[in-house]
Amino acid sequence: MNFLSRAWRYVSRRISKSILLGITFFMIGNLVLIGLGISDAANNAKILTRKSMRAVVNYEVDNEKFWQYTDSLESDEERNEAYKNYPSINRELALKFGEDERVKALNYSATTTMYSDGFDNVPLGNEEKKAENNGGGGGAVTMMDGQTYEYKEPNIMIQTNIIPTMIEFTDDTNVIVEGRMYSQEDIDNANKVAVITKELAETNGLTVGDTIVLNSQQGGAMDAYYADMGITLDMTKMELEIVGIYTTKADVDPNDQRFEWMAPYESPKNFILIPGSTLAEFNYTIAKASYDHYLAQGQTDFIQTEPTLESSYYANKVVYLLEDPLKVDSFVEDYQGELEEYTFLNANNEQFKKLAKPLDTLSFFANVIVWIVTLNAVVIISLVTALTLKTREFEIGVLLALGVSKVKVVLQLFTELIIIAVLGFTLAVGSGSLIAGKVGDMVLDYQQSNQEEEITTDNNYTWVGDQNYFTEVTQEQILSQYHVTISPWLIIQIYVLGIGVVFISIVIPSAMIMRLNPKQILLA
Repeated sequence: MNFLSRAWRYVSRRISKSILLGITFFMIGNLVLIGLGISDAANNAKILTRKSMRAVVNYEVDNEKFWQYTDSLESDEERNEAYKNYPSINRELALKFGEDERVKALNYSATTTMYSDGFDNVPLGNEEKKAENNGGGGGAVTMMDGQTYEYKEPNIMIQTNIIPTMIEFTDDTNVIVEGRMYSQEDIDNANKVAVITKELAETNGLTVGDTIVLNSQQGGAMDAYYADMGITLDMTKMELEIVGIYTTKADVDPNDQRFEWMAPYESPKNFILIPGSTLAEFNYTIAKASYDHYLAQGQTDFIQTEPTLESSYYANKVVYLLEDPLKVDSFVEDYQGELEEYTFLNANNEQFKKLAKPLDTLSFFANVIVWIVTLNAVVIISLVTALTLKTREFEIGVLLALGVSKVKVVLQLFTELIIIAVLGFTLAVGSGSLIAGKVGDMVLDYQQSNQEEEITTDNNYTWVGDQNYFTEVTQEQILSQYHVTISPWLIIQIYVLGIGVVFISIVIPSAMIMRLNPKQILLA
């Protein structure tokens, strides 16, 4: 172990050289610490934001891509043929994805608006303002036969699922307070049961065991129009037994710019939950009656394909709630290759990437700086060590003549550099901890002030029944998680990097030492 004591004595005696090398390592340490700190802070900000978001993935139809395809077709015949094969969710695939151990719950949900028959909806609080603006949401509608009818706005939203649970109950947005959720038996038998909100129950004095009636049509003068389509009044009515009552944290936002125009069915308080099979059977009865009527009349222009029970339940997306927000990307990657054309798994990543772009840019340039500084450090330290050997040839020759192995001579040089590097990096940790945060904030502010790309949101039309389960975040929320701190793990990385730089820097001098002959050195 004499090479350790020799190394320490050399460092302590050659003060000027040690100080110069120490300053070099100190500067390198500060630059690397700032670079790693900024990169680490940027990555942590994205991770923390992800963790705060709902772990949701949508399996949905890519309507925009399909419309682009149909627009590219040259003839109406080709377009009509394409519309007949409109893309849809593959039920088997949707259920297969739901069996993944990362999935907590799924909503294979279809929604539709209906009219309450014999009971009232929960008021939104915008009724007076809405009446002033457009007369309460009604209006005249002219049908294909030229007759004009007075339109009445639906006031109830039906929401379904093909399994006896929902994401809203899994994440405690909804909680059953009386009775039960519809069961698998209810789904298998298409039982006419319903679960309603506590507010809807209280507004109408309803309890578990009571019966409510919903109508898919507004009634009145419209009845004759639907009769001409082969649809009777009984077909448009759905009588449901209340089996459960639930509370919900979801509500409309009075500050929403659309609030004064909102319809009653848009309020989560007016959502009624029923089995998906019940809605499918209801829709099938109406569609089949209309199909048979037009077929019997020979009016084949009004019909395309014969309806089935399966086609009568249409969900344009399936929503998966995962256990861990950080596993969303791996879930999408695992199943993306199994999807059919014009369908995709949407984790809202594109919007997140746009919002997090300043952090990605910061992280990229910080990593580039770290690599440049590291490479320069290797070159500089290698050159300094190699040049130093020329002045130490006699010392090395004596050591070799005394029987010290070449390996121990190399270890002595390595130890000398390690001692100086540790001192330099230790000082860098102290100063870097003070300046890294300020430098990181300055760089982020500069990046934001020079960001030219405008952040846009997805403006594609979505029906109110297609609930958005994604957690909406702003760029400000993401950037607020950006804090440059020097963690113990970062300090460990600095020292490991320093040892690596010294190790690589000693390679060239080591090769020179291995070629030295002690006799030739001393004779010279």
